[in-house]
Amino acid sequence: AKPGTSPQPCSGWGGSGHFPREEATPFGRIINGRTCPRCGGPGRYIPEKCPTCGGWGRVKQRIKIHVKLPAGVDDGQQLRVAGQGEPGVNGGPPGDLYIIFRVEPHEFFERDGLDIYCEVPLSFAQAALGDEIEVPTLYGDVKLKIPAGTQTGTRFRLRGKGVPNVRGYGQGDQHVIVRVVTPTKLTEKQKQLLREFDRLGGETMHDGPHGRFFEKVKKAFKGEA
Repeated sequence: AKPGTSPQPCSGWGGSGHFPREEATPFGRIINGRTCPRCGGPGRYIPEKCPTCGGWGRVKQRIKIHVKLPAGVDDGQQLRVAGQGEPGVNGGPPGDLYIIFRVEPHEFFERDGLDIYCEVPLSFAQAALGDEIEVPTLYGDVKLKIPAGTQTGTRFRLRGKGVPNVRGYGQGDQHVIVRVVTPTKLTEKQKQLLREFDRLGGETMHDGPHGRFFEKVKKAFKGEA
């Protein structure tokens, strides 16, 4: 009600807020209640409504609240914030607020459930001779030992470096996939060293399963396949 005024009892049907309505049915006459159009049911009406809320007792307003983000939340998951929804009617309790998360993609990490995947480049020398490199994780850089002879596409697992379960049960791993980078710009000295390397160790490329593959290729070009 407007400041200085108060709601008044509704005169409709003794202030009950409902009118009886009698209907004839195959089972006899039935009396139903109809809501009073003046007060809307409460049995009281407001002669002079509040100019701010128009008599509704509430106004629409945008506010900001602080919400604690649980670790491990994923795209599309919901978080319920009790008591931050629409206000209750006629003094009733307020509803709840549901927050739906949209997780943006990362430029380096890729998530699959609780596991994290990433690709790390290696030089030819690192892959052939082995090395110890630093790999970024969600919890900071860690050292990863690369054994000699590592092939491109080899996957290494960093246990416990993935995403924690949002309910606190367990934690995923981080999978590191190495990619051997082929240099595109070589100096003349580097080219000579690679030619010497190929001359000295080229025969080893034809041993094992890779050797059988190269032999098939050679026969195909010679028409022997």
